[in-house]
Amino acid sequence: MKARIGTRRGIWAQTIYLGAAGALLMLSLPPEIGRGELRDVNLLLAFLIVQLLAATYLTSGFASAELALDGEKSLPDLVLSAFSPGEVATGKLESSALYAAYLIAVALPLATLAASLRGTPLAAIVPAGLITVAIATAVGTWGAWLGGRFPSDFTRSFIHWVMLTAVFAGTALLPAPWRAINPLRLVEDAVRVGWSTRTGVAIAGYLAAALGGTLAIAAHVRHTRGGTEVLG
Repeated sequence: MKARIGTRRGIWAQTIYLGAAGALLMLSLPPEIGRGELRDVNLLLAFLIVQLLAATYLTSGFASAELALDGEKSLPDLVLSAFSPGEVATGKLESSALYAAYLIAVALPLATLAASLRGTPLAAIVPAGLITVAIATAVGTWGAWLGGRFPSDFTRSFIHWVMLTAVFAGTALLPAPWRAINPLRLVEDAVRVGWSTRTGVAIAGYLAAALGGTLAIAAHVRHTRGGTEVLG
């Protein structure tokens, strides 16, 4: 987390993320206060979707080492450390969850302003934020596994983008009711409907996927070391 938040490249990533969100907000201001309107698009929905895509990519990109950071220990580095497989795996899970939550928190003032400008209930921000954190955590955890499983930068990056495409586009092609797990659809439902049982089930499902990634990381560390330790 220190590397992602405090290093030069980490700060640049946050700046670009907030700059893109702020630019969307400025371009979408109502015409009565002197700006061109982003027509036929719900401002808050567009903002939250951009936030979802950016937070998920940044979380998984750093975790998979597609976006390299000075000071961040990748999975191959941690395999050689004294940490147990369980500690390595849970650390990667926690770093993805904390970083995703951090990205949502720093953009909260912009999200609040976006909701206020269109008279949208601020309560819609909460489920959308939880959805984003859950999805980014899941993709980030599996991204960390990719960082250890595939030593080739090209192969790792290619599979990373296949994974992102599957999550954001592939799930939209699933038959009903499975297409309801599509992240973009979940955020839209959060804005238009608010919290629902389906939202809670989807969040639980993505958190279960994150747990699966955690177990895969621990198994990879054990296999690489050739040991018999178990996830603790």
